[in-house]
Amino acid sequence: MRGFIGGIMVGIVIGVIIAAKVPQNHLQNQKNYNKNYADAPEVSEAPVRLNFASDYPLAILLNKKLGLDVVKRLEKVSNRNIVLKFQKSAATDPKIPLFDAVSSGAIDAALSSSQLWTDKSVAFGLFSSVPFGPDIVAYLTWFRQHGGRAFYDKLYLKHNIKSMICGMTGAAGAGWFNQKINTIEDLRKSTIAANGLVLNVYENIGASVVKLVPIELVSSLKNKKINAVAFSSPAMDQQLGLSKYSKYYYFPSWFQQAKFIDLMINLKKWENLDETKQKIIETTCMANVVDSISASESVQFDTLKEIINDGIDVREFSPEVMRALKQAWLSVSSAYSRSNNDFRQILVSLRKFRADYSIWQDLGKI
Repeated sequence: MRGFIGGIMVGIVIGVIIAAKVPQNHLQNQKNYNKNYADAPEVSEAPVRLNFASDYPLAILLNKKLGLDVVKRLEKVSNRNIVLKFQKSAATDPKIPLFDAVSSGAIDAALSSSQLWTDKSVAFGLFSSVPFGPDIVAYLTWFRQHGGRAFYDKLYLKHNIKSMICGMTGAAGAGWFNQKINTIEDLRKSTIAANGLVLNVYENIGASVVKLVPIELVSSLKNKKINAVAFSSPAMDQQLGLSKYSKYYYFPSWFQQAKFIDLMINLKKWENLDETKQKIIETTCMANVVDSISASESVQFDTLKEIINDGIDVREFSPEVMRALKQAWLSVSSAYSRSNNDFRQILVSLRKFRADYSIWQDLGKI
């Protein structure tokens, strides 16, 4: 019993000694903590403001899914630490090339499409509206998992631009016409507004072609400077108002099964962003890709019904015309592969992926 009581007394004494020492140790640790953090630099949370423009009217761009939504989402996700300030003058003046404006830093960022930059390198055309190309799933898979993005980054970085896919649309129509297209000769009599590789293919078969930015298309049709347009999906074409000044809408979508929409950012501006802000922008664009795909695919059938109800004659190109277009594409792509190394490498990569992927499609999909 005495041993037991003695043990208790020893324990109490030790406990008192430890209790007396703990506050002193705690105070010393707190002093060290305060000293370390007093020496640390303050973290600045000043918002980043980016002057922003678009080659597409934001308010109608796929019911805002490719335009206004990405602006609002960036501000919300970043807690307004990233703010895009829309530069309306740059978006409405077709004489201002947004690619050059972003490259030089005159504009911080812009929403556009690579098919508009084939005058810089024809290889840009392979990242938007590839003739007889892959569908949405295959195109995005090649881009993100099979080397496409590395080629894409290389092309844009040459021009002082960091670019990323920030939206997608699906299949387009073959074009809006004001005369019936029954033969290749009918196409050769047309004056077609287009951009990217579709322009080169129509030119190859002998049609007259005019390169216009999206906001010029309706006025050019209305004023009869052109009598045909090859642009985008039924919904985007309808939102632009192309059906108001056309009689015939042709299919199938030979020049676009899928299309990327790019967010271009001046490279110096991008590199000055911290990693967190860069990730916020990239993540926002990835979310916008998903939203834009579903938004695009959800409205096409209803849009087609509206177009037909408006009196537009929806038709299909004949097999003869389709064969001629495909042969023209093979000729154009062969010529560019010889003259442009970037084009050749990208096309080889895309074709190899499609050949392999087609095996999986044939076996696994119904």
